Order: sequence, then structure tokens, then C-alpha cells
Amino acid sequence: MILEELKTGKKVRCVCESCEGTGIYKGVAEHDDLGVICHYCNGTGNYVLNVEDNMQLVRDNNNGVVYVVIDGIISHQVELFKELNRRTDVNYVMYGTGRFFSPTYLFEHGASEINVIRYEEFLNGVLPLPIKEYVCPRQLSQDYGDCSFDNDCFSHCSGSFAKCDKYGKLECWNKFYDGAQTIDEKQAVMRMINKKY
Repeated sequence: MILEELKTGKKVRCVCESCEGTGIYKGVAEHDDLGVICHYCNGTGNYVLNVEDNMQLVRDNNNGVVYVVIDGIISHQVELFKELNRRTDVNYVMYGTGRFFSPTYLFEHGASEINVIRYEEFLNGVLPLPIKEYVCPRQLSQDYGDCSFDNDCFSHCSGSFAKCDKYGKLECWNKFYDGAQTIDEKQAVMRMINKKY
């Protein structure tokens, strides 16, 4: 093993392990060719590693693996982010709901093309809008890194979104979107949540 110290700044972009740098997560709940925006990286495919004074990144010149070294001891390995990796098993993208879905089911039950978008649209920077009937705005904002949304939720749900008597209600979504009316305005709200990660 021949290690070489990498010259980096204090912030280094690393590949998100949850989605393998694609920005799209596909697990057991995402059927057929459906994927959901990764809530660990908010669809960016990467996260920022803050390099502290007692840390350094080193690369093994034999195999290219990058290790995080803390106080002189190898802690773990990371992959440096270059660009969004592409998926070959996804044609449709939506925000996660925690429920089992296929694109066919969603379109047959009223989901629009703005709620479930084509993968190519996602790659071009388009974000879907959440499907209001299947997810709560507070749950969505927490899952994607912005915990500031509050609609007096815990007095209605006893700490569980599934028990909320307001779950998916229009009044919650109106407060969440804060006056946004058009699709573009609503997508801008979603982008702001994603930037807070």
C-alpha cells in the first residue's frame, strides 16, 4: 500500500453511499423502473465532507481508494465526487412516500407527470412535486433535510405521521408552499429545501 496525501480544501464533495452517486434511490418500495430522490443527498449524488484540522485524505496509489485519516489512523474510505452517476434501471422519478409503488399504478391512480417525472428530466435539473395524497409536508421536509416546517403537527399526530388527522390535507400543503401557486414556484420551494442539506 503506497499512500499519497491529497491536497484538499476544508470541504470535499464525496459520493453519496445511499444512492451510489446517482441522486436516485431504488429500494424494495420502488417497483419496476421507478426511483425516488435520495433523501441523504437530496438528489445531488454527493455530500460535503468537512475536513477538520486532525484529518487528512490519502489515496492508495495501487488501487485508487481514498481513505479518511483521523489523528493518524485510517477511519474509513470515501469516493470523491466527480459527476452524477447514471442509473440504467430507472425511467421515472418521484419524491419518496414510504409506500410501495410502480409508475403504472401511480399513473392509473391520478399521479400527474409533474409528480412522477421522466428520469431524463431529472438529469436536466427538473424536480418532481410531491404527491400530496401520499405524503405529509412535514414528513417530506424532515426526510429531505429541512426541519423548519411546522403546522402544529405533533398536536395532531402524537409523533407519528401515519396517525395524523391532517395527513396530506390541503391546508398543510398551502402553508408548506407559502403562497407558491405555479409549478415553477412550487419547484423553487423544493429546491430551497434541497439546498438546506
